[in-house]
Amino acid sequence: MTVSLAGQRRALPTTGGAVTTPPFRLPAMHFGAALWWLLVGSGLLIWLAPRLARGAVFDAPVFALVHVIMLGVVATAIFGTLHQFVPGGLGVPLRSVRLGDWAFGLMQGGVVCLVTGFFVWNGALQGLGWLLVLSAVFAVSRNVLGARRQSVHGKTVGLFITVSHSALGAGMLVASARIGETLGWWHVDRLYLLATHLLLGLVGFGTLTIVGVGSRMLPTFLNGPGNDEPWLRAQLWTTVAGLGLFAVGALGAGRPVRLAGGVLLLVAGGLAVALGGRWFRRRARTLDAPLWHIASAFAALGAGVLLGAWLLFGDGFAFSHWVAFVAVLLLGWLSTLVIGVAAKILPHMSYMRLAPIMPGFKALGSPNRLLHDDWQHASALLLTAGWSGTAAGALLGHSDLTRIGALVWSSGVVLTAANYAQMYVRGRWPARQPNAMPASG
Repeated sequence: MTVSLAGQRRALPTTGGAVTTPPFRLPAMHFGAALWWLLVGSGLLIWLAPRLARGAVFDAPVFALVHVIMLGVVATAIFGTLHQFVPGGLGVPLRSVRLGDWAFGLMQGGVVCLVTGFFVWNGALQGLGWLLVLSAVFAVSRNVLGARRQSVHGKTVGLFITVSHSALGAGMLVASARIGETLGWWHVDRLYLLATHLLLGLVGFGTLTIVGVGSRMLPTFLNGPGNDEPWLRAQLWTTVAGLGLFAVGALGAGRPVRLAGGVLLLVAGGLAVALGGRWFRRRARTLDAPLWHIASAFAALGAGVLLGAWLLFGDGFAFSHWVAFVAVLLLGWLSTLVIGVAAKILPHMSYMRLAPIMPGFKALGSPNRLLHDDWQHASALLLTAGWSGTAAGALLGHSDLTRIGALVWSSGVVLTAANYAQMYVRGRWPARQPNAMPASG
């Protein structure tokens, strides 16, 4: 169905019970920005590898790196996915495409301000960045959170999305306390504050969104349907209880409460890994390159659970261990999964929307031919070796190993970006395609 530009700017209507999907540019610009921030983050990772090996978790550039990947890459990609998934997968229209455009602009401006504020260590600029990001989160929430109330077949997924956005908002409130300290308004215990902020972002927002949305998308990719409702409910509420107890314990209730929250988070992490195992065991198809990315991501999540247990019951002040923990969750789990999911959906979206106007796509004859398969396999291998090496180097306090891991991971990122670049080139100039298929019809 074709929607007029005026209609796109107001709301996405329904016709005959079918929900109109948003224009291609809305998810595409989110994925494009996420890819750009992924390249920025890979460069920062190489530069900061020696500091990471020393466990310099409080260095301002390290803060910048973490937020480039968490907000610039993971959150931006998640927001782009939700703008496509909610109307297409849950059958609930967005409130407005224009609101999605505003959310994108606010998010990118917020990441720029926040990262710059970290580099120059300016509390006002950090505060402006958080304000813009918070506004973006509010705009996305207005656009997609109706899925929980309106979707007939996706209420559990909608609940995951609602809770994950709440966790992101709570994490930003916690971070505002740290910004207030930078401005000299008060004093807080930054170690436990940052640990709470970190877990709300990595686990509360990133992991819950991926598990919830992934419960619909990943079994489809794997051609392995099944009933995971009890597992999903257990994983969701165990995570919520764990985050709540850990936050209360970290912000003043004491170690027993914090420890109880940590144990529940480990259980929740184990449940998420078990869900991934269930999806892969039920598969009725062989693993292609994007699915190898996703398998690598779940392996990283399992490693993150083990490292989390080490931190919880061992030396929680071993900052190099925190670096390894964040590396496997941020580089291995969240980023690698985003890359894998994007490789499954972006070529198909591009082909369906752009083939009529880009002759190269039509000449190729199939969305599965837009990305080089061997490049994707190499990317999965490089990313896996990279996050493993970076984490191992941090655990051992070995600067050279950490840098090698960062270089390898960044090579996988560059190869991924090059693959999308060649996809666009082949779409624009079909004469340059040696293996192009004749256009049908």
